Amino acid sequence: MNKAGAILLILGLSLAACAKPPGASTQAVPEPAACAGAQPAAPADGTAAAMVRIARGEWAKWGERVVELQPGRAVVILPNSHPAMWEQERDAFPSLADYWCATPPHRNHWELTAQAAGYTNVQNPDGSVEKTAFRRTPIGSSPFDEPWSAAFTSWVIWMAGVPEGRFLYSDTHWDYINDLMTAPPGSRAFRARPIASGPPLAGDLVCATRSGAPPADWRELTLGTRPMHCDIVVGFSACDFSPSGRCIEAIGGNVMQSVSLTRAPVDAAGNLVAGGATGRDWIVVLENAARFPALVSQR
Repeated sequence: MNKAGAILLILGLSLAACAKPPGASTQAVPEPAACAGAQPAAPADGTAAAMVRIARGEWAKWGERVVELQPGRAVVILPNSHPAMWEQERDAFPSLADYWCATPPHRNHWELTAQAAGYTNVQNPDGSVEKTAFRRTPIGSSPFDEPWSAAFTSWVIWMAGVPEGRFLYSDTHWDYINDLMTAPPGSRAFRARPIASGPPLAGDLVCATRSGAPPADWRELTLGTRPMHCDIVVGFSACDFSPSGRCIEAIGGNVMQSVSLTRAPVDAAGNLVAGGATGRDWIVVLENAARFPALVSQR
Protein backbone atom coordinates (compact mmCIF):
# COMPACT_ATOMS: atom_id res chain seq x y z
CA MET A 1 0.00 0.00 0.00
CA ASN A 2 1.13 3.58 -0.76
CA LYS A 3 2.11 5.18 2.55
CA ALA A 4 2.45 8.72 1.18
CA GLY A 5 -0.62 9.90 3.06
CA ALA A 6 0.85 8.88 6.42
CA ILE A 7 4.32 10.23 5.58
CA LEU A 8 2.90 13.65 4.80
CA LEU A 9 1.46 13.80 8.32
CA ILE A 10 4.87 13.49 9.94
CA LEU A 11 6.44 16.89 10.51
CA GLY A 12 9.72 17.82 12.11
CA LEU A 13 8.39 19.35 15.30
CA SER A 14 10.37 19.19 18.53
CA LEU A 15 8.73 17.64 21.57
CA ALA A 16 11.07 19.11 24.14
CA ALA A 17 8.43 19.27 26.87
CA CYS A 18 7.73 15.52 26.85
CA ALA A 19 9.63 12.84 28.68
CA LYS A 20 10.75 10.73 25.73
CA PRO A 21 11.44 7.01 26.00
CA PRO A 22 15.06 6.03 25.21
CA GLY A 23 15.99 6.51 21.57
CA ALA A 24 12.80 8.36 20.67
CA SER A 25 12.69 10.53 17.56
CA THR A 26 12.23 14.29 17.83
CA GLN A 27 9.67 14.29 15.00
CA ALA A 28 5.97 14.58 15.76
CA VAL A 29 2.56 13.94 14.22
CA PRO A 30 0.32 17.04 14.35
CA GLU A 31 -2.91 16.92 16.31
CA PRO A 32 -6.10 16.84 14.19
CA ALA A 33 -8.35 19.89 14.16
CA ALA A 34 -11.19 18.43 16.21
CA CYS A 35 -8.80 17.28 18.95
CA ALA A 36 -7.59 20.85 19.31
CA GLY A 37 -11.14 21.78 20.32
CA ALA A 38 -11.59 24.87 18.14
CA GLN A 39 -14.66 24.38 15.95
CA PRO A 40 -14.51 25.98 12.48
CA ALA A 41 -16.62 29.07 11.92
CA ALA A 42 -19.86 28.82 9.97
CA PRO A 43 -18.83 28.33 6.32
CA ALA A 44 -19.51 31.00 3.75
CA ASP A 45 -21.04 28.45 1.36
CA GLY A 46 -23.59 27.25 3.92
CA THR A 47 -23.88 24.19 6.15
CA ALA A 48 -25.27 21.83 3.49
CA ALA A 49 -22.58 22.77 0.96
CA ALA A 50 -19.87 22.41 3.57
CA MET A 51 -21.08 18.96 4.60
CA VAL A 52 -20.97 17.79 0.99
CA ARG A 53 -17.49 19.24 0.48
CA ILE A 54 -16.11 17.81 3.74
CA ALA A 55 -17.64 14.36 3.21
CA ARG A 56 -16.28 14.16 -0.34
CA GLY A 57 -12.85 15.19 0.92
CA GLU A 58 -12.81 12.36 3.47
CA TRP A 59 -14.07 9.91 0.86
CA ALA A 60 -11.13 10.84 -1.38
CA LYS A 61 -8.70 10.45 1.53
CA TRP A 62 -9.92 6.89 2.20
CA GLY A 63 -9.64 5.81 -1.44
CA GLU A 64 -12.99 6.64 -3.09
CA ARG A 65 -14.54 3.20 -2.79
CA VAL A 66 -18.13 2.84 -3.95
CA VAL A 67 -20.81 0.48 -2.64
CA GLU A 68 -23.69 -0.18 -5.02
CA LEU A 69 -26.85 -1.53 -3.37
CA GLN A 70 -27.97 -3.70 -6.24
CA PRO A 71 -30.98 -6.04 -5.91
CA GLY A 72 -30.03 -8.86 -3.56
CA ARG A 73 -26.36 -7.89 -3.25
CA ALA A 74 -23.91 -5.12 -2.43
CA VAL A 75 -21.12 -4.57 -4.97
CA VAL A 76 -17.92 -2.86 -3.80
CA ILE A 77 -15.91 -0.90 -6.39
CA LEU A 78 -12.29 0.06 -5.63
CA PRO A 79 -10.94 2.62 -8.13
CA ASN A 80 -7.41 1.84 -9.33
CA SER A 81 -6.52 5.54 -9.32
CA HIS A 82 -6.76 5.86 -5.52
CA PRO A 83 -5.01 3.62 -2.96
CA ALA A 84 -7.60 2.25 -0.55
CA MET A 85 -7.26 2.82 3.19
CA TRP A 86 -8.91 0.42 5.65
CA GLU A 87 -9.91 1.07 9.26
CA GLN A 88 -7.47 -1.54 10.67
CA GLU A 89 -4.41 0.21 9.20
CA ARG A 90 -2.17 2.59 11.09
CA ASP A 91 -2.64 5.16 8.33
CA ALA A 92 -6.31 5.40 9.35
CA PHE A 93 -5.47 6.42 12.93
CA PRO A 94 -5.25 10.22 12.37
CA SER A 95 -8.68 10.29 10.72
CA LEU A 96 -10.34 8.02 13.29
CA ALA A 97 -8.81 10.01 16.16
CA ASP A 98 -10.18 13.20 14.62
CA TYR A 99 -13.71 11.77 14.30
CA TRP A 100 -13.72 10.64 17.95
CA CYS A 101 -12.47 14.01 19.21
CA ALA A 102 -15.57 15.68 17.75
CA THR A 103 -17.86 13.16 19.48
CA PRO A 104 -18.73 13.06 23.20
CA PRO A 105 -17.03 12.16 25.47
CA HIS A 106 -14.38 13.75 23.21
CA ARG A 107 -11.69 11.13 23.81
CA ASN A 108 -8.31 12.35 22.63
CA HIS A 109 -6.70 9.22 21.22
CA TRP A 110 -3.55 11.20 20.43
CA GLU A 111 -3.00 11.77 24.12
CA LEU A 112 -3.92 8.17 24.99
CA THR A 113 -1.43 6.93 22.40
CA ALA A 114 1.34 9.10 23.81
CA GLN A 115 0.66 7.78 27.29
CA ALA A 116 0.68 4.16 26.07
CA ALA A 117 4.09 4.78 24.48
CA GLY A 118 5.62 6.02 27.73
CA TYR A 119 4.66 9.69 27.98
CA THR A 120 2.93 11.33 30.91
CA ASN A 121 0.85 13.53 28.60
CA VAL A 122 0.97 15.58 25.40
CA GLN A 123 2.62 18.84 26.46
CA ASN A 124 3.47 20.42 23.12
CA PRO A 125 1.55 23.68 22.64
CA ASP A 126 0.26 22.37 19.29
CA GLY A 127 -0.88 19.07 20.85
CA SER A 128 1.36 17.01 18.57
CA VAL A 129 2.27 13.41 19.32
CA GLU A 130 5.84 12.19 19.04
CA LYS A 131 6.50 10.03 16.00
CA THR A 132 7.59 7.04 18.10
CA ALA A 133 4.28 7.12 19.99
CA PHE A 134 2.39 7.18 16.69
CA ARG A 135 4.28 4.13 15.48
CA ARG A 136 3.58 2.29 18.73
CA THR A 137 -0.18 2.72 18.40
CA PRO A 138 -1.62 -0.76 19.14
CA ILE A 139 -3.47 -1.84 16.01
CA GLY A 140 -6.72 -3.62 16.85
CA SER A 141 -7.40 -1.60 19.99
CA SER A 142 -9.36 1.63 20.38
CA PRO A 143 -10.14 3.53 18.19
CA PHE A 144 -9.69 0.84 15.54
CA ASP A 145 -12.09 -1.68 17.11
CA GLU A 146 -15.05 0.62 17.85
CA PRO A 147 -18.02 1.30 15.54
CA TRP A 148 -17.37 4.80 14.24
CA SER A 149 -20.07 5.61 11.67
CA ALA A 150 -21.92 8.04 13.97
CA ALA A 151 -18.60 9.58 15.03
CA PHE A 152 -17.84 10.24 11.34
CA THR A 153 -21.25 11.84 10.77
CA SER A 154 -20.86 13.95 13.92
CA TRP A 155 -17.37 15.06 12.81
CA VAL A 156 -18.58 16.18 9.36
CA ILE A 157 -21.40 18.20 10.92
CA TRP A 158 -19.01 19.63 13.55
CA MET A 159 -16.51 20.64 10.85
CA ALA A 160 -19.38 22.34 9.00
CA GLY A 161 -19.76 24.67 11.98
CA VAL A 162 -23.05 23.45 13.49
CA PRO A 163 -23.08 24.45 17.21
CA GLU A 164 -23.84 21.86 19.90
CA GLY A 165 -27.17 23.52 20.70
CA ARG A 166 -28.35 22.75 17.17
CA PHE A 167 -27.25 19.11 16.92
CA LEU A 168 -26.84 16.36 19.51
CA TYR A 169 -23.33 15.06 18.79
CA SER A 170 -23.15 11.36 19.62
CA ASP A 171 -21.43 8.08 18.78
CA THR A 172 -24.90 6.54 18.31
CA HIS A 173 -27.09 7.51 15.33
CA TRP A 174 -30.33 6.93 17.23
CA ASP A 175 -29.38 9.55 19.82
CA TYR A 176 -29.38 12.47 17.41
CA ILE A 177 -32.32 11.12 15.39
CA ASN A 178 -34.44 10.89 18.55
CA ASP A 179 -33.33 14.37 19.61
CA LEU A 180 -34.32 15.85 16.24
CA MET A 181 -37.70 14.13 16.34
CA THR A 182 -38.55 15.27 19.87
CA ALA A 183 -36.99 18.77 19.97
CA PRO A 184 -39.13 21.91 19.54
CA PRO A 185 -39.72 22.70 15.84
CA GLY A 186 -37.01 24.87 14.34
CA SER A 187 -34.57 24.39 17.22
CA ARG A 188 -32.23 21.97 15.42
CA ALA A 189 -30.10 22.10 12.27
CA PHE A 190 -32.09 19.21 10.74
CA ARG A 191 -35.75 18.20 10.50
CA ALA A 192 -36.80 14.56 10.50
CA ARG A 193 -39.36 13.30 7.97
CA PRO A 194 -40.38 9.88 6.60
CA ILE A 195 -38.34 8.40 3.77
CA ALA A 196 -41.28 8.45 1.30
CA SER A 197 -42.21 12.11 1.89
CA GLY A 198 -39.98 13.49 -0.85
CA PRO A 199 -36.51 13.15 -2.38
CA PRO A 200 -33.57 13.82 -0.09
CA LEU A 201 -31.24 16.59 -1.20
CA ALA A 202 -27.51 17.19 -0.95
CA GLY A 203 -26.55 17.90 2.65
CA ASP A 204 -29.42 15.83 4.06
CA LEU A 205 -28.89 12.63 6.03
CA VAL A 206 -30.62 9.40 5.03
CA CYS A 207 -31.00 6.82 7.79
CA ALA A 208 -31.83 3.13 8.01
CA THR A 209 -32.47 0.64 10.79
CA ARG A 210 -29.86 -2.11 11.10
CA SER A 211 -31.34 -4.85 13.26
CA GLY A 212 -34.66 -6.63 13.02
CA ALA A 213 -37.73 -5.42 11.19
CA PRO A 214 -38.07 -1.62 10.98
CA PRO A 215 -41.07 -0.07 12.74
CA ALA A 216 -44.23 0.17 10.67
CA ASP A 217 -44.43 3.90 11.42
CA TRP A 218 -41.27 6.02 11.34
CA ARG A 219 -42.52 7.98 14.37
CA GLU A 220 -42.07 4.85 16.46
CA LEU A 221 -38.31 5.43 16.31
CA THR A 222 -38.68 7.57 19.43
CA LEU A 223 -40.03 4.65 21.50
CA GLY A 224 -36.58 3.29 22.29
CA THR A 225 -33.00 3.08 21.16
CA ARG A 226 -32.13 0.82 18.23
CA PRO A 227 -29.14 0.19 15.93
CA MET A 228 -29.20 2.59 12.98
CA HIS A 229 -26.94 3.99 10.27
CA CYS A 230 -26.98 7.36 8.50
CA ASP A 231 -25.18 8.58 5.37
CA ILE A 232 -24.68 12.13 4.07
CA VAL A 233 -26.33 12.79 0.71
CA VAL A 234 -23.87 14.29 -1.79
CA GLY A 235 -25.80 13.99 -5.08
CA PHE A 236 -27.50 11.73 -7.60
CA SER A 237 -26.27 9.66 -10.55
CA ALA A 238 -27.51 7.40 -13.32
CA CYS A 239 -27.41 3.67 -12.47
CA ASP A 240 -28.70 0.75 -14.49
CA PHE A 241 -29.72 -1.38 -11.47
CA SER A 242 -32.34 1.12 -10.25
CA PRO A 243 -35.96 0.80 -11.47
CA SER A 244 -35.92 4.53 -12.24
CA GLY A 245 -32.43 4.48 -13.76
CA ARG A 246 -31.21 6.84 -11.04
CA CYS A 247 -29.49 6.45 -7.69
CA ILE A 248 -28.81 8.63 -4.73
CA GLU A 249 -25.16 9.01 -3.73
CA ALA A 250 -24.45 9.25 -0.01
CA ILE A 251 -21.20 9.08 1.96
CA GLY A 252 -20.89 7.37 5.33
CA GLY A 253 -18.25 6.15 7.74
CA ASN A 254 -17.56 2.56 8.82
CA VAL A 255 -19.10 1.28 5.59
CA MET A 256 -17.05 -1.67 4.36
CA GLN A 257 -14.41 -0.71 6.98
CA SER A 258 -13.89 2.68 5.39
CA VAL A 259 -15.48 5.98 4.38
CA SER A 260 -17.49 4.86 1.36
CA LEU A 261 -19.92 6.34 -1.14
CA THR A 262 -23.13 4.33 -1.41
CA ARG A 263 -25.28 4.34 -4.53
CA ALA A 264 -28.85 3.38 -3.64
CA PRO A 265 -31.87 3.13 -5.99
CA VAL A 266 -34.58 5.79 -5.99
CA ASP A 267 -38.08 5.49 -7.44
CA ALA A 268 -39.59 7.65 -10.17
CA ALA A 269 -40.38 10.34 -7.60
CA GLY A 270 -36.79 10.40 -6.32
CA ASN A 271 -37.53 8.67 -3.03
CA LEU A 272 -35.16 6.00 -1.72
CA VAL A 273 -36.34 2.45 -2.37
CA ALA A 274 -36.68 0.95 1.11
CA GLY A 275 -36.57 -2.71 2.02
CA GLY A 276 -34.18 -5.58 2.53
CA ALA A 277 -33.84 -6.24 -1.22
CA THR A 278 -31.71 -3.08 -1.49
CA GLY A 279 -29.62 -3.94 1.56
CA ARG A 280 -30.88 -1.03 3.67
CA ASP A 281 -34.13 -0.53 5.57
CA TRP A 282 -34.31 3.21 4.88
CA ILE A 283 -36.82 4.90 7.16
CA VAL A 284 -36.10 8.58 7.77
CA VAL A 285 -34.58 11.65 6.09
CA LEU A 286 -32.90 14.30 8.22
CA GLU A 287 -33.51 17.42 6.17
CA ASN A 288 -30.81 20.08 6.35
CA ALA A 289 -32.05 23.53 7.27
CA ALA A 290 -29.37 25.08 5.02
CA ARG A 291 -29.70 24.01 1.39
CA PHE A 292 -26.99 23.81 -1.23
CA PRO A 293 -28.59 25.70 -4.19
CA ALA A 294 -26.20 24.26 -6.78
CA LEU A 295 -27.38 20.71 -6.01
CA VAL A 296 -31.08 21.28 -5.36
CA SER A 297 -31.68 21.12 -9.12
CA GLN A 298 -30.24 17.57 -9.19
CA ARG A 299 -33.40 16.06 -7.69
